[in-house]
Amino acid sequence: MKRLMLLVFCVLYLLPALCPSRAGAAYNSLLDELEPYSEIVYLQSLEDGTVIFEQNADMRTAPASLTKLVTALVTLKYCADLNAVVTVPDYAVNTFAGTNSSTVGLKPGEKITVQNLLYCMLVPSANEAAEILADYIGQGSVGKFVTLMNDFVKSIGCTGTHFLNAHGLDEENHYTTARDMAKIAVYALTSDRSDLIEKITSTVKYTLPATNMNDEKVLRTTNFMMNPGYAEYYCKYVSGMKTGSTEQAGKCVIAKASCDGYSYLAVVMRGTFYDVDRDGYNENGAFMDAKKIFEWTFKNIKYETVLTAAQVVAEMPVTLSTQADYVAMVPAADLSTFVPSGVGENSVLVEVDPATVSKSVEAPVEAGQKLGEAVVYYAGEEIARTDLVAAQTVRRNIFLFLISLIKKLFSTMVFRIIFALIMFFAAAYAAVCIIYERKKRQRREGLRVLNYRDIKRR
Repeated sequence: MKRLMLLVFCVLYLLPALCPSRAGAAYNSLLDELEPYSEIVYLQSLEDGTVIFEQNADMRTAPASLTKLVTALVTLKYCADLNAVVTVPDYAVNTFAGTNSSTVGLKPGEKITVQNLLYCMLVPSANEAAEILADYIGQGSVGKFVTLMNDFVKSIGCTGTHFLNAHGLDEENHYTTARDMAKIAVYALTSDRSDLIEKITSTVKYTLPATNMNDEKVLRTTNFMMNPGYAEYYCKYVSGMKTGSTEQAGKCVIAKASCDGYSYLAVVMRGTFYDVDRDGYNENGAFMDAKKIFEWTFKNIKYETVLTAAQVVAEMPVTLSTQADYVAMVPAADLSTFVPSGVGENSVLVEVDPATVSKSVEAPVEAGQKLGEAVVYYAGEEIARTDLVAAQTVRRNIFLFLISLIKKLFSTMVFRIIFALIMFFAAAYAAVCIIYERKKRQRREGLRVLNYRDIKRR
Protein backbone atom coordinates (compact mmCIF):
# COMPACT_ATOMS: atom_id res chain seq x y z
CA MET A 1 0.00 0.00 0.00
CA LYS A 2 2.85 2.40 0.85
CA ARG A 3 4.51 1.75 -2.50
CA LEU A 4 1.22 2.28 -4.32
CA MET A 5 0.66 5.64 -2.57
CA LEU A 6 4.22 6.71 -3.40
CA LEU A 7 3.75 5.83 -7.06
CA VAL A 8 0.50 7.78 -7.24
CA PHE A 9 2.21 10.81 -5.68
CA CYS A 10 5.06 10.64 -8.19
CA VAL A 11 2.70 10.46 -11.15
CA LEU A 12 0.63 13.42 -9.96
CA TYR A 13 3.61 15.48 -8.93
CA LEU A 14 6.07 15.09 -11.75
CA LEU A 15 4.53 14.11 -15.07
CA PRO A 16 1.17 12.94 -16.36
CA ALA A 17 2.66 9.57 -17.25
CA LEU A 18 5.89 7.80 -16.46
CA CYS A 19 7.48 5.38 -18.87
CA PRO A 20 8.48 1.89 -17.69
CA SER A 21 11.67 2.02 -15.67
CA ARG A 22 14.97 1.10 -17.28
CA ALA A 23 18.00 0.09 -15.30
CA GLY A 24 20.65 2.75 -14.99
CA ALA A 25 20.55 6.38 -14.02
CA ALA A 26 18.15 8.14 -11.70
CA TYR A 27 15.65 9.50 -14.24
CA ASN A 28 15.89 7.20 -17.23
CA SER A 29 12.17 6.52 -16.92
CA LEU A 30 11.57 10.15 -17.90
CA LEU A 31 13.89 10.20 -20.88
CA ASP A 32 11.28 8.95 -23.34
CA GLU A 33 9.05 11.84 -22.27
CA LEU A 34 11.74 14.17 -23.62
CA GLU A 35 11.62 12.31 -26.97
CA PRO A 36 15.35 12.28 -27.75
CA TYR A 37 16.51 12.42 -31.36
CA SER A 38 19.80 10.76 -30.45
CA GLU A 39 20.59 7.12 -29.84
CA ILE A 40 23.08 7.85 -27.05
CA VAL A 41 22.29 10.29 -24.22
CA TYR A 42 24.27 10.78 -21.01
CA LEU A 43 24.01 13.47 -18.32
CA GLN A 44 25.90 13.63 -15.04
CA SER A 45 26.42 16.10 -12.24
CA LEU A 46 29.83 17.71 -12.13
CA GLU A 47 29.47 18.17 -8.37
CA ASP A 48 29.32 14.56 -7.24
CA GLY A 49 29.17 12.47 -10.42
CA THR A 50 25.49 11.51 -10.03
CA VAL A 51 24.18 10.26 -13.37
CA ILE A 52 20.81 11.82 -14.18
CA PHE A 53 20.22 10.21 -17.59
CA GLU A 54 21.98 7.46 -19.45
CA GLN A 55 20.80 5.79 -22.63
CA ASN A 56 23.21 3.38 -24.36
CA ALA A 57 26.08 4.95 -22.40
CA ASP A 58 28.30 1.90 -22.95
CA MET A 59 27.55 1.44 -26.65
CA ARG A 60 30.71 1.53 -28.75
CA THR A 61 30.39 4.11 -31.49
CA ALA A 62 32.45 6.32 -33.76
CA PRO A 63 33.51 9.44 -31.81
CA ALA A 64 33.94 11.83 -34.75
CA SER A 65 35.68 15.05 -33.66
CA LEU A 66 35.08 14.38 -29.97
CA THR A 67 38.40 12.60 -30.51
CA LYS A 68 40.06 16.01 -30.63
CA LEU A 69 39.44 16.56 -26.93
CA VAL A 70 41.86 13.69 -26.24
CA THR A 71 44.27 15.06 -28.86
CA ALA A 72 44.28 18.35 -26.95
CA LEU A 73 44.81 16.68 -23.57
CA VAL A 74 47.73 14.59 -24.81
CA THR A 75 49.25 17.67 -26.47
CA LEU A 76 49.01 19.63 -23.23
CA LYS A 77 50.50 16.73 -21.29
CA TYR A 78 53.60 16.47 -23.47
CA CYS A 79 54.10 20.09 -24.53
CA ALA A 80 55.29 22.55 -21.89
CA ASP A 81 55.75 25.48 -24.24
CA LEU A 82 52.49 26.40 -25.96
CA ASN A 83 54.25 29.26 -27.76
CA ALA A 84 56.51 26.83 -29.57
CA VAL A 85 56.30 27.43 -33.32
CA VAL A 86 55.42 24.44 -35.50
CA THR A 87 56.07 24.18 -39.24
CA VAL A 88 53.13 22.58 -41.02
CA PRO A 89 54.22 19.37 -42.81
CA ASP A 90 52.92 18.73 -46.34
CA TYR A 91 51.18 15.43 -45.59
CA ALA A 92 49.25 16.87 -42.62
CA VAL A 93 47.43 19.13 -45.05
CA ASN A 94 47.27 16.84 -48.09
CA THR A 95 45.74 14.02 -46.00
CA PHE A 96 42.41 15.85 -46.00
CA ALA A 97 42.36 16.98 -49.62
CA GLY A 98 39.08 15.95 -51.20
CA THR A 99 37.55 14.65 -47.96
CA ASN A 100 35.19 17.61 -47.57
CA SER A 101 36.06 17.55 -43.86
CA SER A 102 36.51 20.50 -41.53
CA THR A 103 39.72 22.50 -42.04
CA VAL A 104 40.93 26.10 -41.60
CA GLY A 105 43.15 26.34 -44.67
CA LEU A 106 46.57 25.92 -43.13
CA LYS A 107 49.32 25.54 -45.76
CA PRO A 108 52.42 23.34 -46.01
CA GLY A 109 55.37 25.25 -44.61
CA GLU A 110 53.18 27.61 -42.59
CA LYS A 111 54.50 28.48 -39.13
CA ILE A 112 52.01 28.53 -36.27
CA THR A 113 52.18 28.14 -32.47
CA VAL A 114 50.95 25.10 -30.58
CA GLN A 115 48.37 27.23 -28.76
CA ASN A 116 46.93 28.56 -32.01
CA LEU A 117 46.77 25.02 -33.36
CA LEU A 118 44.72 24.11 -30.28
CA TYR A 119 42.33 26.95 -31.07
CA CYS A 120 42.08 25.80 -34.70
CA MET A 121 41.37 22.25 -33.58
CA LEU A 122 38.87 22.92 -30.78
CA VAL A 123 36.95 25.98 -32.01
CA PRO A 124 36.19 25.31 -35.70
CA SER A 125 37.29 21.64 -35.34
CA ALA A 126 40.07 21.76 -37.93
CA ASN A 127 41.27 18.29 -38.86
CA GLU A 128 44.65 19.38 -40.22
CA ALA A 129 45.40 21.09 -36.87
CA ALA A 130 44.90 17.77 -35.09
CA GLU A 131 47.20 16.01 -37.56
CA ILE A 132 49.86 18.72 -37.22
CA LEU A 133 49.81 18.47 -33.41
CA ALA A 134 50.00 14.67 -33.58
CA ASP A 135 53.00 14.91 -35.89
CA TYR A 136 54.71 17.50 -33.66
CA ILE A 137 54.16 15.74 -30.31
CA GLY A 138 54.86 12.34 -31.91
CA GLN A 139 58.18 13.70 -33.27
CA GLY A 140 57.18 12.96 -36.83
CA SER A 141 55.14 9.86 -36.03
CA VAL A 142 51.36 10.16 -35.82
CA GLY A 143 51.27 6.47 -34.87
CA LYS A 144 53.37 7.21 -31.79
CA PHE A 145 51.01 10.01 -30.84
CA VAL A 146 47.96 7.75 -31.24
CA THR A 147 49.65 5.24 -28.90
CA LEU A 148 49.98 8.05 -26.35
CA MET A 149 46.26 8.78 -26.80
CA ASN A 150 45.30 5.16 -26.10
CA ASP A 151 47.64 4.94 -23.12
CA PHE A 152 46.17 8.14 -21.74
CA VAL A 153 42.51 7.08 -21.92
CA LYS A 154 43.35 3.75 -20.28
CA SER A 155 45.15 5.57 -17.48
CA ILE A 156 41.99 7.52 -16.56
CA GLY A 157 39.76 4.44 -16.52
CA CYS A 158 38.30 4.27 -20.03
CA THR A 159 37.46 0.68 -20.97
CA GLY A 160 35.49 1.07 -24.20
CA THR A 161 37.72 3.39 -26.20
CA HIS A 162 40.32 2.82 -28.90
CA PHE A 163 41.77 5.41 -31.28
CA LEU A 164 43.42 5.05 -34.68
CA ASN A 165 43.81 8.74 -35.50
CA ALA A 166 43.99 12.15 -33.85
CA HIS A 167 41.20 13.91 -35.78
CA GLY A 168 38.22 11.57 -35.52
CA LEU A 169 37.33 10.75 -39.12
CA ASP A 170 35.67 7.34 -39.37
CA GLU A 171 37.95 4.30 -39.31
CA GLU A 172 37.24 0.71 -38.35
CA ASN A 173 38.27 0.10 -34.71
CA HIS A 174 38.24 3.82 -33.95
CA TYR A 175 35.56 3.99 -31.29
CA THR A 176 34.51 5.16 -27.85
CA THR A 177 31.48 5.26 -25.52
CA ALA A 178 29.54 8.10 -23.95
CA ARG A 179 30.62 6.98 -20.48
CA ASP A 180 34.27 7.06 -21.50
CA MET A 181 33.88 10.46 -23.17
CA ALA A 182 32.37 11.74 -19.91
CA LYS A 183 35.46 10.50 -18.02
CA ILE A 184 37.67 12.26 -20.55
CA ALA A 185 35.68 15.50 -20.27
CA VAL A 186 35.69 15.40 -16.45
CA TYR A 187 39.45 14.92 -16.55
CA ALA A 188 39.76 17.90 -18.87
CA LEU A 189 37.71 20.03 -16.47
CA THR A 190 39.72 19.04 -13.40
CA SER A 191 43.31 18.68 -14.69
CA ASP A 192 46.03 21.25 -14.06
CA ARG A 193 45.40 22.63 -17.58
CA SER A 194 41.64 22.87 -17.09
CA ASP A 195 41.61 26.69 -17.25
CA LEU A 196 43.07 26.66 -20.74
CA ILE A 197 40.82 23.81 -21.92
CA GLU A 198 37.71 25.63 -20.67
CA LYS A 199 38.88 28.91 -22.15
CA ILE A 200 39.42 27.44 -25.61
CA THR A 201 36.34 25.20 -25.72
CA SER A 202 34.08 28.02 -24.55
CA THR A 203 35.37 30.42 -27.21
CA VAL A 204 32.68 31.42 -29.69
CA LYS A 205 34.92 33.53 -31.93
CA TYR A 206 38.71 33.64 -32.10
CA THR A 207 40.96 35.83 -34.23
CA LEU A 208 43.85 33.74 -35.55
CA PRO A 209 46.91 35.97 -36.03
CA ALA A 210 48.52 36.31 -39.42
CA THR A 211 51.32 33.88 -40.22
CA ASN A 212 54.09 33.67 -42.79
CA MET A 213 51.57 32.24 -45.29
CA ASN A 214 48.12 33.41 -44.20
CA ASP A 215 46.45 36.65 -43.26
CA GLU A 216 44.62 37.12 -40.00
CA LYS A 217 41.38 35.15 -39.94
CA VAL A 218 38.38 34.70 -37.65
CA LEU A 219 37.57 31.23 -36.31
CA ARG A 220 34.00 30.47 -35.22
CA THR A 221 32.87 27.66 -32.96
CA THR A 222 31.04 24.63 -34.29
CA ASN A 223 29.15 24.46 -30.98
CA PHE A 224 25.97 26.31 -31.91
CA MET A 225 24.63 25.80 -28.38
CA MET A 226 26.82 28.78 -27.42
CA ASN A 227 25.73 30.97 -30.31
CA PRO A 228 22.55 33.09 -29.79
CA GLY A 229 22.21 33.27 -33.55
CA TYR A 230 21.02 29.65 -33.57
CA ALA A 231 17.80 29.93 -31.57
CA GLU A 232 16.88 26.25 -31.86
CA TYR A 233 20.18 25.18 -30.32
CA TYR A 234 21.24 28.09 -28.15
CA CYS A 235 21.28 27.32 -24.43
CA LYS A 236 22.39 30.17 -22.19
CA TYR A 237 23.73 27.74 -19.59
CA VAL A 238 26.29 26.08 -21.92
CA SER A 239 29.98 27.00 -21.80
CA GLY A 240 31.84 24.42 -23.94
CA MET A 241 33.08 21.74 -24.81
CA LYS A 242 33.28 19.89 -28.22
CA THR A 243 31.21 18.82 -31.20
CA GLY A 244 31.59 16.11 -33.80
CA SER A 245 29.90 14.79 -36.91
CA THR A 246 30.60 11.93 -39.32
CA GLU A 247 28.47 9.46 -41.23
CA GLN A 248 29.07 6.67 -38.70
CA ALA A 249 29.01 8.85 -35.58
CA GLY A 250 26.00 10.96 -36.48
CA LYS A 251 25.73 14.31 -34.73
CA CYS A 252 27.66 14.46 -31.44
CA VAL A 253 28.27 16.96 -28.69
CA ILE A 254 29.93 17.12 -25.28
CA ALA A 255 28.62 20.14 -23.41
CA LYS A 256 29.10 21.66 -19.99
CA ALA A 257 26.32 23.77 -18.49
CA SER A 258 25.92 25.66 -15.19
CA CYS A 259 23.02 27.40 -13.47
CA ASP A 260 22.26 28.49 -9.87
CA GLY A 261 25.29 26.69 -8.48
CA TYR A 262 24.64 23.43 -10.35
CA SER A 263 26.91 22.15 -13.12
CA TYR A 264 26.26 19.25 -15.47
CA LEU A 265 28.04 17.47 -18.28
CA ALA A 266 26.12 16.09 -21.25
CA VAL A 267 27.40 13.62 -23.83
CA VAL A 268 25.04 13.09 -26.76
CA MET A 269 26.02 10.90 -29.72
CA ARG A 270 24.52 9.33 -32.82
CA GLY A 271 22.14 12.24 -33.18
CA THR A 272 19.88 12.66 -36.19
CA PHE A 273 20.14 15.30 -38.90
CA TYR A 274 16.86 15.89 -40.71
CA ASP A 275 14.11 18.46 -41.09
CA VAL A 276 12.32 17.94 -37.77
CA ASP A 277 9.98 20.94 -37.95
CA ARG A 278 9.59 20.90 -41.75
CA ASP A 279 10.97 24.40 -42.20
CA GLY A 280 13.24 23.37 -45.05
CA TYR A 281 16.37 23.02 -42.92
CA ASN A 282 17.83 19.93 -41.27
CA GLU A 283 18.18 20.08 -37.49
CA ASN A 284 21.05 18.74 -35.37
CA GLY A 285 19.44 16.19 -33.04
CA ALA A 286 22.41 16.13 -30.65
CA PHE A 287 22.20 19.87 -29.99
CA MET A 288 18.44 19.73 -29.48
CA ASP A 289 18.69 16.79 -27.07
CA ALA A 290 21.49 18.38 -25.03
CA LYS A 291 19.49 21.59 -24.76
CA LYS A 292 16.34 19.73 -23.67
CA ILE A 293 17.99 17.68 -20.96
CA PHE A 294 19.88 20.68 -19.58
CA GLU A 295 16.80 22.90 -19.42
CA TRP A 296 14.62 20.14 -17.97
CA THR A 297 17.22 19.27 -15.33
CA PHE A 298 17.83 22.87 -14.24
CA LYS A 299 14.08 23.40 -13.95
CA ASN A 300 13.15 20.18 -12.20
CA ILE A 301 16.13 18.69 -10.36
CA LYS A 302 17.58 19.99 -7.08
CA TYR A 303 20.07 18.67 -4.56
CA GLU A 304 17.98 17.78 -1.50
CA THR A 305 18.38 15.86 1.75
CA VAL A 306 16.37 12.66 1.38
CA LEU A 307 17.58 10.78 4.45
CA THR A 308 18.78 12.06 7.83
CA ALA A 309 21.20 10.36 10.18
CA ALA A 310 18.50 10.23 12.87
CA GLN A 311 16.03 8.30 10.72
CA VAL A 312 15.61 4.64 11.74
CA VAL A 313 15.52 2.58 8.56
CA ALA A 314 15.29 -0.90 10.10
CA GLU A 315 16.13 -2.98 13.17
CA MET A 316 18.44 -5.95 13.43
CA PRO A 317 18.12 -8.74 16.04
CA VAL A 318 20.94 -8.82 18.60
CA THR A 319 22.20 -12.00 20.24
CA LEU A 320 24.40 -12.55 23.34
CA SER A 321 22.90 -9.59 25.18
CA THR A 322 20.27 -9.05 27.86
CA GLN A 323 20.41 -5.29 27.33
CA ALA A 324 18.45 -5.28 24.04
CA ASP A 325 16.89 -7.73 21.61
CA TYR A 326 17.24 -5.37 18.62
CA VAL A 327 19.52 -2.54 17.49
CA ALA A 328 18.24 0.34 15.36
CA MET A 329 19.88 0.79 11.94
CA VAL A 330 20.33 4.42 10.84
CA PRO A 331 22.19 6.15 7.97
CA ALA A 332 25.87 6.80 8.63
CA ALA A 333 25.25 10.47 7.78
CA ASP A 334 22.64 12.73 6.25
CA LEU A 335 22.12 11.70 2.63
CA SER A 336 21.56 14.29 -0.07
CA THR A 337 21.06 13.58 -3.75
CA PHE A 338 19.44 14.94 -6.90
CA VAL A 339 15.64 14.76 -6.82
CA PRO A 340 12.74 16.75 -8.31
CA SER A 341 12.29 20.17 -6.71
CA GLY A 342 10.46 20.02 -3.40
CA VAL A 343 10.96 16.30 -2.91
CA GLY A 344 12.38 15.38 0.48
CA GLU A 345 12.64 12.42 2.82
CA ASN A 346 8.87 11.87 2.86
CA SER A 347 8.72 11.38 -0.91
CA VAL A 348 11.25 8.59 -1.33
CA LEU A 349 11.20 4.90 -0.54
CA VAL A 350 14.06 3.54 1.56
CA GLU A 351 14.75 -0.19 1.72
CA VAL A 352 17.52 -2.28 3.23
CA ASP A 353 19.59 -4.10 0.63
CA PRO A 354 19.16 -7.74 1.74
CA ALA A 355 22.47 -8.73 0.16
CA THR A 356 24.35 -6.48 2.60
CA VAL A 357 22.84 -7.55 5.95
CA SER A 358 22.90 -10.66 8.09
CA LYS A 359 19.98 -12.21 9.99
CA SER A 360 21.34 -10.97 13.30
CA VAL A 361 24.40 -9.43 14.94
CA GLU A 362 26.26 -10.65 18.02
CA ALA A 363 26.88 -8.31 20.93
CA PRO A 364 28.90 -6.29 21.64
CA VAL A 365 27.64 -3.79 19.05
CA GLU A 366 29.26 -0.36 18.94
CA ALA A 367 27.33 2.77 17.97
CA GLY A 368 28.33 3.63 14.39
CA GLN A 369 29.23 0.04 13.51
CA LYS A 370 28.26 -0.75 9.90
CA LEU A 371 25.45 -3.28 9.69
CA GLY A 372 24.45 -3.03 6.03
CA GLU A 373 23.35 -0.69 3.25
CA ALA A 374 20.11 1.07 2.35
CA VAL A 375 18.85 1.88 -1.13
CA VAL A 376 16.81 5.03 -1.81
CA TYR A 377 14.19 4.80 -4.56
CA TYR A 378 12.23 7.50 -6.32
CA ALA A 379 9.54 6.64 -8.87
CA GLY A 380 10.70 3.03 -8.74
CA GLU A 381 14.32 3.75 -9.59
CA GLU A 382 17.41 3.70 -7.39
CA ILE A 383 18.70 7.23 -6.89
CA ALA A 384 21.18 6.71 -4.04
CA ARG A 385 22.47 4.28 -1.43
CA THR A 386 24.13 4.71 1.94
CA ASP A 387 25.72 2.71 4.74
CA LEU A 388 23.51 1.72 7.67
CA VAL A 389 25.09 1.77 11.12
CA ALA A 390 24.06 0.86 14.66
CA ALA A 391 22.28 3.70 16.42
CA GLN A 392 23.40 2.65 19.90
CA THR A 393 25.91 0.49 21.75
CA VAL A 394 24.71 -2.91 22.99
CA ARG A 395 26.84 -4.68 25.62
CA ARG A 396 27.58 -8.40 25.65
CA ASN A 397 26.32 -10.70 28.43
CA ILE A 398 29.27 -12.85 29.50
CA PHE A 399 27.09 -15.78 30.60
CA LEU A 400 25.31 -15.92 27.24
CA PHE A 401 28.65 -15.55 25.54
CA LEU A 402 30.12 -18.57 27.36
CA ILE A 403 27.06 -20.64 26.55
CA SER A 404 27.44 -19.59 22.94
CA LEU A 405 31.09 -20.65 22.93
CA ILE A 406 30.17 -24.05 24.33
CA LYS A 407 27.44 -24.48 21.72
CA LYS A 408 29.83 -23.49 18.99
CA LEU A 409 32.44 -25.87 20.37
CA PHE A 410 29.97 -28.73 20.35
CA SER A 411 28.85 -27.89 16.82
CA THR A 412 32.32 -28.00 15.23
CA MET A 413 33.40 -31.03 13.21
CA VAL A 414 36.77 -31.17 14.95
CA PHE A 415 35.10 -31.33 18.34
CA ARG A 416 32.75 -34.03 17.12
CA ILE A 417 35.64 -36.12 15.86
CA ILE A 418 37.60 -35.63 19.10
CA PHE A 419 34.51 -36.39 21.17
CA ALA A 420 33.84 -39.53 19.12
CA LEU A 421 37.45 -40.67 19.63
CA ILE A 422 37.23 -39.97 23.36
CA MET A 423 34.00 -41.94 23.59
CA PHE A 424 35.55 -44.75 21.54
CA PHE A 425 38.62 -44.96 23.74
CA ALA A 426 36.49 -44.62 26.87
CA ALA A 427 34.27 -47.50 25.70
CA ALA A 428 37.33 -49.53 24.79
CA TYR A 429 38.86 -48.81 28.17
CA ALA A 430 35.62 -49.75 29.92
CA ALA A 431 35.45 -52.97 27.92
CA VAL A 432 39.04 -53.82 28.82
CA CYS A 433 38.31 -53.06 32.49
CA ILE A 434 35.24 -55.25 32.44
CA ILE A 435 37.14 -58.10 30.80
CA TYR A 436 40.00 -57.67 33.27
CA GLU A 437 37.66 -57.66 36.26
CA ARG A 438 35.84 -60.69 34.91
CA LYS A 439 39.10 -62.63 34.50
CA LYS A 440 40.25 -61.45 37.90
CA ARG A 441 37.00 -62.66 39.42
CA GLN A 442 37.38 -65.98 37.63
CA ARG A 443 40.88 -66.39 39.02
CA ARG A 444 39.63 -65.67 42.53
CA GLU A 445 36.84 -68.21 42.09
CA GLY A 446 39.42 -70.75 40.86
CA LEU A 447 41.64 -70.14 43.90
CA ARG A 448 38.71 -70.58 46.27
CA VAL A 449 37.88 -73.95 44.68
CA LEU A 450 41.49 -75.11 44.99
CA ASN A 451 41.68 -74.03 48.62
CA TYR A 452 38.44 -75.85 49.40
CA ARG A 453 39.76 -79.08 47.88
CA ASP A 454 43.03 -78.82 49.85
CA ILE A 455 41.11 -78.37 53.05
CA LYS A 456 38.87 -81.34 52.24
CA ARG A 457 41.87 -83.61 51.59
CA ARG A 458 43.34 -82.75 54.94
